[in-house]
Order: sequence, then C-alpha cells, then structure tokens
Amino acid sequence: MSHTSRSTSRLSPSQLFKRLFVGVSMFGVAYLSFFLFLTFRQRHLIYRPNPDLSMLPSAPDFGLPYEDVWISIPNSPEQLHGWWIPSVVPPEQYAILPQEPMQVLQSPKVMLYLCGVGRNMGDYNYLSRVAAFRQLGFSVLVFDYRGYGRSKGGFPNETQLYEDSQAAWNYLRQVRQVPAEQILIYGESLGGAIALDLALKHPEASGLILQSTFTSMLEAVQQKSFIKTIPIHLVLTEWFESIAKISSLQMPVLFLHGSSDSVVPSEMSQRLYAAAPEPKQLFLIPEADHVSIYQPGDRSYFRAIQRFVETLPP
Repeated sequence: MSHTSRSTSRLSPSQLFKRLFVGVSMFGVAYLSFFLFLTFRQRHLIYRPNPDLSMLPSAPDFGLPYEDVWISIPNSPEQLHGWWIPSVVPPEQYAILPQEPMQVLQSPKVMLYLCGVGRNMGDYNYLSRVAAFRQLGFSVLVFDYRGYGRSKGGFPNETQLYEDSQAAWNYLRQVRQVPAEQILIYGESLGGAIALDLALKHPEASGLILQSTFTSMLEAVQQKSFIKTIPIHLVLTEWFESIAKISSLQMPVLFLHGSSDSVVPSEMSQRLYAAAPEPKQLFLIPEADHVSIYQPGDRSYFRAIQRFVETLPP
C-alpha cells in the first residue's frame, strides 16, 4: 500500500468532511463568481465594438461612392456615424459580381442595413453586403451603433440599439425625404432582432429581410455548452425576443440563412419563418456560414433578394 493510500485511510470522518466542505466551497465560489460575471459583464460578451474602421466603402475591393453622415439620436447628445451609398445612375455600371443580377428594381428603393454587433460597418463582410445591395439597384444607408466605429457613446444595451435603428429611420424619412414605402429594412445576425423591432414600429415600410438571425438571445446563448449549467434566465438583461414578436409583423419578409451556420443554427430562421404571417419567404443557403453567405448560381442570395423584391409593390 502506498504512503498516500495509508494517509487517506487514516483520515477521520471529521477530516474527510472538512476536505469535502473545502472542495464544495471552492466550487461554489467559482460558480458564484462566474454567475456574477455574467450578471454584470454580459453586455461585454454580447457586444464587441471596434473603434477602428478597417475598410472604407471606396476600398479597391468595392469602389463604392459614399457620403459620411451623422445621425442624431432623439433625446440624446450622442450621434451615430453612417455611410450613405447612392444607387447607380446611368451611364454608370456597377458590379461586384458580374455573374449575378444587376439593377433589378422597377422603382427607387433604399436598403436600411442593420449590421451585426461584431466589429463595425467597416468590416469586409458587411461592405460586401452593401456592394451587393448597390449592384441590385439600391441606395444604402449603413451605420454604426453607438460605441461602434466613429459613433459616439459607450457600450450599448438592447433599448439603445432599438433607439439607434429608429434614429436611422428618422434620418431617411426626415433628412433624405425617402418615402416609407421605398425603404427595405435588412438585419443581419443580432441586427436581425433590431430590424424586426423597427419593422414592427413601421409597418408602412416596403419589406423586411432577416439574415442569419436568432429566435431570442436566451435560446442563442443556451446553444453554448458551457452555459447549460447556468440559470441564465435569472441574469439575462438583453433579451431580443424575436420569436415572441414575429407573429405581429405586417409586411413581407424574407429569411436568409446558411445551412452550415456555426454561430446561429439555421433551424432558428426556420422557426421564425414558421411563426411569421404571410407573405413570407425562406431561403436556406447550402454550405454557407454565419456571415460568409455568398454561393454562386441557384444558391445565390442576390437571386433570393431579386425574387423577393419582385413580389413587392413598385
């Protein structure tokens, strides 16, 4: 018998209880610390703002004309930084992917683009989306939420993000004088939850496109295996309950989602689609991931958007 075995066998019941108590206490302290961390720092886990714009629309990969715009937030001294990208005016031609549809609109429309909450609007993938919208014929307003890029403010919360989207809507309606029926709202990832909230407030908009978005923040977080032992519903402050809201939608909606999404399972868009009222469309993109969703040919989201806008009033 080893020395360790002999020592353990000689422990009295009180000593064994003491060791067990210390072990359980250490586990409890670690569990409580993690619980408190989630309570007070969860916004820093959800929102990942980057103050530096890694690319501009005019970058050689995109060659987009743009105008810097500053958007006032009602009842706040803070302003949002955005880019206004005008639609193509003949004889100009613009094609980021020449094999995909170009200039498909029968009348002018503006895409109000609500990005996800990773990095900022200068991200390559977000600018790729903006370029796709312009190729299809849209003018585009894209902006950074408060605390992102050059927008003012600190870490946002759910309510403030809804306010930011409303500020962008106000800018289009009041400053650009864009009729509501010419505005198409596009939300990507968490931006989809923000876009849905805005669409519910403005049923007069032309339509809604939700890409790679989730049913609710609670269900999205519960996808993470390390969270399953935490009663996250007791500490969650950012809810984004799209699945509870979608049945109240009063405009056409298109859902886009990659079947190989490694962040938000495509099943979430399928559930949102099932709960949404008509008219609605669902386009699952084989082998596409969360942000990189382009696939050529029949799998192209360009073509899915084209089919969708063809169903909208001119």
